[in-house]
Amino acid sequence: MQTFINSRFEQIEKRFGEIQLILDLASSSRGNIDLYQALCRSAHVLLVGHFEGLYKEICRDVIDDINANTSFYQVKNVIFSTHCSYYIHSKESEGSFKLIRDKLFEALKSYPSKLIVDPFLFFDNKNPTPDILETILKKFGVKNFFKVIEGSDLDIVFEDEKTKVIKLRDRLLNYVKKGTVTYPYKLDPSIYHPSENVSKSKITLWESFINNFLKERHNIIHGNTLNWINRFKLTPLRHFKKPPFAELI
Repeated sequence: MQTFINSRFEQIEKRFGEIQLILDLASSSRGNIDLYQALCRSAHVLLVGHFEGLYKEICRDVIDDINANTSFYQVKNVIFSTHCSYYIHSKESEGSFKLIRDKLFEALKSYPSKLIVDPFLFFDNKNPTPDILETILKKFGVKNFFKVIEGSDLDIVFEDEKTKVIKLRDRLLNYVKKGTVTYPYKLDPSIYHPSENVSKSKITLWESFINNFLKERHNIIHGNTLNWINRFKLTPLRHFKKPPFAELI
């Protein structure tokens, strides 16, 4: 049976294909500066909306795949702890939390997994900032995601190397599609050569990019700017629409 995460690729195509339509229209409207900027601003806001919706959908897909294929006994400890945090009062001490969690595990371990997505996500319409994404990934057991991918093959998206970007996109897309057909997923982050020297002090280029992108979206929706500054050359979005989600799995 096809996994939930694998079936998500078609929806990803639809989401970002919609934005590409706006960018293509904007590209053909360069002679009308007002129309051009209006279309670019619209695409910018829509992209952030799809980005936020997509990471929430992926989290749900991962939880659904775990529930469909495992018992509680097979759930990773960090994921089970996140699940338990929904039921255990936040004021409990670390020791008390661990004691209650262990008792829950003993009581549930022989039953099919019934994880809920709520404790893995934020439901107060928070913007998908790097800190929010890092917090969510940590709940799945992934730490320092942005620092690990900095300096990896993925950094090529910040270079003006269209052919190389497309080649990397296709390679990663094919790999992730094949690796998520069945559960457990068969994925290895080493495919994009993550950094071995993780710096814990500086803000990465990836974090700065996302923060600036969200800031510009904030300015647009609150009417703080009417001049959409084309910082990224209106490069066709299809060159960047396949983010590396392997670390989330």
